[in-house]
Amino acid sequence: MPPRKKTAAAAADGSQDASPVATRASGRTRAPSAKAVAVAAVANGTAADAAPKVKAASKAKAAPKAKAAAKTKAAPKAKTTKAVAAKGKRAREESDEENDDVEEEDDVEEEDEEEEEEVKKPAAKRARTAKGAAAKSATTTKAAKAKSAKGKGKKTADDDADGDADGDVDMDGADDDKQDVDAAADDDEEEKKKKPASKKPASKKPAPKSKDVADLPPKMVTVIKRGAAPVDEHSGRVDTHQVLVTPDGVWDAMLNQTEIGKNANKYYKLQLLHPIGNKNDCVLYTRWGRVGERGAYQTKGPWPPATAIQEFKKQFKAKTATDWENRVGMVQKKGKYVWIERSYDDEDEAEEDKKAGSSSKEDEKIPASTLPSEIQTLCKLIFNSSMLDAHLSSMNYDANKLPLGKLSKSTILSGFGALKALSEVISQPDGDTAKSYGGFRKACEELTSRYYSVIPHVFGRERPIVIDSIERLKKELELVDALGDMEVASKLISSSIPKDVNGNPMNPLDAHFRSLELSTMEPIAHESKEFRALQGYARDTHGATHRHYGAEVLQAFRVERESETKAWNKAGYGKAADGDRLLLWHGSRTTNFAGILKQGLRIAPPEAPVTGYMFGKGVYFADMMSKSANYCHAYLSDNTGLLLLCEVLAKPFYEQHQANYNADQDCKKAGKKSTKGLGRTQPADWQDCGDALDHPDLRGCHMPKGPGKDVSDPQVYLQYNEYIVYDPSQIRVRYLLMVKMQ
Repeated sequence: MPPRKKTAAAAADGSQDASPVATRASGRTRAPSAKAVAVAAVANGTAADAAPKVKAASKAKAAPKAKAAAKTKAAPKAKTTKAVAAKGKRAREESDEENDDVEEEDDVEEEDEEEEEEVKKPAAKRARTAKGAAAKSATTTKAAKAKSAKGKGKKTADDDADGDADGDVDMDGADDDKQDVDAAADDDEEEKKKKPASKKPASKKPAPKSKDVADLPPKMVTVIKRGAAPVDEHSGRVDTHQVLVTPDGVWDAMLNQTEIGKNANKYYKLQLLHPIGNKNDCVLYTRWGRVGERGAYQTKGPWPPATAIQEFKKQFKAKTATDWENRVGMVQKKGKYVWIERSYDDEDEAEEDKKAGSSSKEDEKIPASTLPSEIQTLCKLIFNSSMLDAHLSSMNYDANKLPLGKLSKSTILSGFGALKALSEVISQPDGDTAKSYGGFRKACEELTSRYYSVIPHVFGRERPIVIDSIERLKKELELVDALGDMEVASKLISSSIPKDVNGNPMNPLDAHFRSLELSTMEPIAHESKEFRALQGYARDTHGATHRHYGAEVLQAFRVERESETKAWNKAGYGKAADGDRLLLWHGSRTTNFAGILKQGLRIAPPEAPVTGYMFGKGVYFADMMSKSANYCHAYLSDNTGLLLLCEVLAKPFYEQHQANYNADQDCKKAGKKSTKGLGRTQPADWQDCGDALDHPDLRGCHMPKGPGKDVSDPQVYLQYNEYIVYDPSQIRVRYLLMVKMQ
């Protein structure tokens, strides 16, 4: 079935007037539904083309002819409600008129509420209204199109609609279409009773030509925060209003709903806004649409705070079927939105400080950085908002709907939990969990929908991807894993101009670097023995299967984290036998490194599934540089990747030839310190790091010497070795290398 034309109302060219919903002053009116209009158009046949001819003809002759023609055309097309629905659906799909698209969006906005109301309507009334839809087609078509073009229409007080969120979805089954047609016809009949039809048709305004929002790439936007939450950037009130905050909380909510079976992937945002300095006039601002698009918006009010809060709660419950007071830990109801918990931290206090000094800050000069140039370059790489955008976009994450700085730990854990349920189905396609959902496919769709509802993803107008394989599960695990580290960088980037202990402004790079709280980060001179040895380690461990790109070490840094050193010494690992400690590679996205350097390498939480980790939940290392480099995704960071060299207490090994998702437990039971996944390429020899790197503290720690050798063991599954430790105290970051990969 060909997709319908996208709606002009969902345009993203910056004109909010493009949305019929946006033009409503109070939200109390709504245009007749597009499905009713489409049915009427089918029943009327070529009424639009015939109208000028009827006007040109004599009144005496034209009237009976028009009536006869209408009866002749309408009768066969209104035989059954199902037939009308089917033809109406085809008419919508084939329509090229922009005004019809606008009307279609208005209908979809109220799809949820109309379907609920439809169930309550008596069968006799549904039959009567469906039968009557064809008879009043001409009048309804003209009036509805005129109303839609002007952005006016009938709207109940409770029903903020879901907009164009899934407006381009082809819903399966004639029953769904029948419900929409019946509901639309009832709405038209009620409207006709309340208000007589206009004698003179309203003039049409051509729908504004603009880019459809689906054509615009998702991008992060700069928002102004006042109080605990930022005012929505599309509200038109960013400079004049702020989000209402009371002792009961912040009146701001982001809802999300994904139903893969219906190709629905939509959001709904609610905020109570009041003028700065005046909490007595509050408006309920709502915006909705498909994830990744600007969508449509509506404002109701103003009201006193108590009334506004009641309206907010009422709308929240209508969309989630959950009371506002019970939102924490809520379980998503079928066909309803889920609330996404967001972190507000202490932004209101920080924001007040920003506002208090906003005028003087414009005149303050940012001092030059006092950091070495090499560290400045590194900081510009890991604290880079454009690269955050690029990496998040590559993983389809929607940072507009759930900004990194607003991510709560519970949201991340909920994401892991949803993936854990998926892993059970994927690992046991015929198991009890899959059967409880009606089979493997239905289970994957349902659980994937639950995951996307918690962790918003952008898919444009495409159907959301079903997570039904280990490979897809791993990609999503990488995303949720990375969100925690990226959040650290995001919060530091968005912070205000920092001050030193004396209240003087600091260079942002200096402040960002200081916030990492490193004991040591020291650039290594290129002419030193240490740098040349690190270059050699990178060169010799560039795998034969990775020769399609080159790797040049641009810079190397000695690194020490105080908390790691304390944990290492407390465990007595510095006294381990020679060779039990290995200097191994670990690669990650550049956007993760602010979090890694500040918090260390971490192990996935219990909520995460074990299925996505080949040798259980732990920290993974390699003795081949290029194996770790593949996890850097350097193409998203100007072909520059960051790699760690860590001192790891690795021996004795728990050796594995094949994947073992429970290796973390088996390793501990065997009394070993790490799992070694054996590869077909092994280091030819090992050498002492203290001597090779001229680093006395690393004496007794070993690193590979020279290129690896192929052992071609038929039992071995991996190409290269992997080393996995399950206790972060066994890890000390020793070096950070900046590598150009082309």
